[in-house]
Amino acid sequence: MKTSQLEYFVSAAKHLSFTRAAKECFTVQSSVSQQITLLESELGFALFDRSGKGLSLTPAGERYYADTVRLLAQLEENRRAAAQIAEGMNGHLTIGLSGANQSACMGPLKHFSLENPGVSISFRDVSTEKQVAELKAKDYDILYTAVFNMHGESDGIAFCGKTNAVLAVFMNADHPLALKEDISLEELASWPNIYAAIPEKGKPVATEQDLFAASGLQPVRKIYVHNHNITNLLLDLNMGIAVAPALLLESMPKNVICRPLEHGRFTIEMGWAYDQDNRNPALRQFRSCIEALQS
Repeated sequence: MKTSQLEYFVSAAKHLSFTRAAKECFTVQSSVSQQITLLESELGFALFDRSGKGLSLTPAGERYYADTVRLLAQLEENRRAAAQIAEGMNGHLTIGLSGANQSACMGPLKHFSLENPGVSISFRDVSTEKQVAELKAKDYDILYTAVFNMHGESDGIAFCGKTNAVLAVFMNADHPLALKEDISLEELASWPNIYAAIPEKGKPVATEQDLFAASGLQPVRKIYVHNHNITNLLLDLNMGIAVAPALLLESMPKNVICRPLEHGRFTIEMGWAYDQDNRNPALRQFRSCIEALQS
């Protein structure tokens, strides 16, 4: 049984004419008649009564017509839904998030969600020190992160929407450094520094390395946490200070402020990281959205 046979039958049943069905299906009358005869032979019963002057449906043909109309409609819906998945307009996308303060960077996600309502979106907590492994394991499809956290673009990890962000010092509004207009490295090192990452054994976290390696300075105390939500909590409790992109201020607790670090001379490259082997069409569509917004 072929789909074309069902289409010929439905058209002939609708018009009660093989000739009009042939015209609607862009074929010849003999082809319609032949294919419907083959369909009847396969089914084992007649669909049309050909004994009178005109063409009419048999009782079995009437029932088969109603069911076939629904079947062809369902097949078309199946095709449309599958096509939307293939085009990334449907399906599922999982976003990795390391904390609520990343909301300031989620503009592309909000735009994508509005433009692609057929794509369901879920979120997974990110372990900063395991991002490469988590992307490879498809714990999530994509995340917004610092490029150096992913060791550049190694291990098959690629980026889109990369930008350079100025680093600033975040602190509670009651912190003594809040009175300063600009924070030096010496002043930064004089207070407990909070890092939203756990260092590898014997190695500093990347932010610590980049800030202090050339200066010979070290913070008086280092506080390592798993994600930015804990960083926000500690800043809210005035238990330390943290260095992060200045653009994150809008999503920090209300009593957290930021000050320039060394007149803004430190920057960090940020971007959306994904595994190049990830074939999720929704991921491809999201990347296109990011690139379109950046262009």
